[in-house]
Amino acid sequence: MKTKTISRRKMVWLYLLFAIMISGLLAACSDTEETGSPSQTPNENEGTVNEEGASEEEPLEISMILPLFEEVPDMNNHFWTEFQKRTNTVLDIEWVPSGDFSTKFDLVLSSGALPDVMWAPNVNDPNLLRAINNGAFTEIGQYLGDFSNYPNLRDNAAPNAWRFVDRDGEIYGVPRFRPAIDQGLKIRKDWLDNLGLPIPTTLEEFADALEAIVTQDPNGTGQNDTIGHVHSYGGTGIHAAFAAGFGALDPAYDSDGGMIHYNLHPGFVKTVDYFRDLYERGALPKEFVTISQTQTQELFESGQAASYIRNIWRAWMFEESIQRTDPEAEVVIVELEGPEGPAVQLESGVYGALMLSNQLSEEKVKRILDYFEMTNTDEFFEMIFFGIEGIHYELDESGERVMNEVGDVEIGTSVQQPLPLTYNDWWKSYDKNAPKEYNETVLEDTAHYSEVGKVNPFAYLTAPTWVDTWPRYQNEWESRVVETIVGNMTMDEFEAYIESVREKPEMKQAFQEFAEAYEAFWK
Repeated sequence: MKTKTISRRKMVWLYLLFAIMISGLLAACSDTEETGSPSQTPNENEGTVNEEGASEEEPLEISMILPLFEEVPDMNNHFWTEFQKRTNTVLDIEWVPSGDFSTKFDLVLSSGALPDVMWAPNVNDPNLLRAINNGAFTEIGQYLGDFSNYPNLRDNAAPNAWRFVDRDGEIYGVPRFRPAIDQGLKIRKDWLDNLGLPIPTTLEEFADALEAIVTQDPNGTGQNDTIGHVHSYGGTGIHAAFAAGFGALDPAYDSDGGMIHYNLHPGFVKTVDYFRDLYERGALPKEFVTISQTQTQELFESGQAASYIRNIWRAWMFEESIQRTDPEAEVVIVELEGPEGPAVQLESGVYGALMLSNQLSEEKVKRILDYFEMTNTDEFFEMIFFGIEGIHYELDESGERVMNEVGDVEIGTSVQQPLPLTYNDWWKSYDKNAPKEYNETVLEDTAHYSEVGKVNPFAYLTAPTWVDTWPRYQNEWESRVVETIVGNMTMDEFEAYIESVREKPEMKQAFQEFAEAYEAFWK
């Protein structure tokens, strides 16, 4: 009897196991027919899901180096816990302050100690292109193919985004999609009001207004303690928005038909002359070249500086910060007309790229690409931008999201960093903490930027000769720009220097390559 009892039990268990296997296979086939997407359909690298919808596969561990725009986040807070649960990931992120990121990026490239994923701020940076040529990063185009398995990365991308990261038919990074309308020049309207000055509408009026602000005590302290314009991105202190007003973002050609790079563009030379005038009039801080990117924001946000260029949406945030010590502060976005057109710079739709180390296995590359595919949706964008209802925001009577204290702490710019972000044209102008009427006004006032602004073509063009040659000149060029702005070099001397660099054979060759690339890109 005992032997028969054991045999029956074995038969029952075998029957149950067989039924479970058949049920699982049928379910898998049904899912595949309905979705056909790696973000929704298990592939050979994916596991099953339980009744709650959570993946039973081992979480994907990804090491990353990403920029930080606020305090270092708690990766165990509500947002990051839920994000990693939904994506079945464990994110090991080294956060680097955004103002120091370029330096960190170059150090990591030179060390060769790459994480699984690293953000590259500029897809045309010569150091990055050399690293690609030396085999540091994975060519992911071979996995993306025709994007039939990655419809979200295809359909929710910025216009031309994948062309911007294409290098002779090869793709070495997942572009981070960003609105074309992004940067905006901000100025303290309350200081202008205190001096009886109108909001400037031209670059010339802007210079006059800054000179008045730094010499006429707009804050009423009895001292000349106000600062004029603080730059955003280090180096020469010249933001491309100003250069747009002098035509430096328009194509310019040498006598041989070569396309002159932005750094050597006649319009850039005129922009240097303009900044030289700002400096002579005290509108730039004396030590501007040594002020870090992080410090420039601190100077404006703490109420010490009159103007600053950064994302349009930050105007409300800056105003609120300044009002903590100066309740009458008012920050407005200004559009200035230059000699060659509006001083409005548009982004290419791509803000750098997420690069995958060449040391990764094929399986891990595919899983990381699946992670990018899965998160590049409107649903994930909503989570990234607003957080989770009931935890980070509530809905008011009209259905508008109202951020709460948890959302203010946990949902900042840093949560946007570890994924491409599905494309839309508004979110760099929209502050989720600002009143609805304020956001509507800003969006209406800046919508025409897409028609009048210019994209720097060298944000997406590259030339092999330039990559090999420019690093030898870059430090000298930057030094000459600064020397000219502060008056240690005359404009005639600077123009002669720029002309001498333009005439070098290797530069002539690079210009020819740029012209060919530009024509091919827009064919």
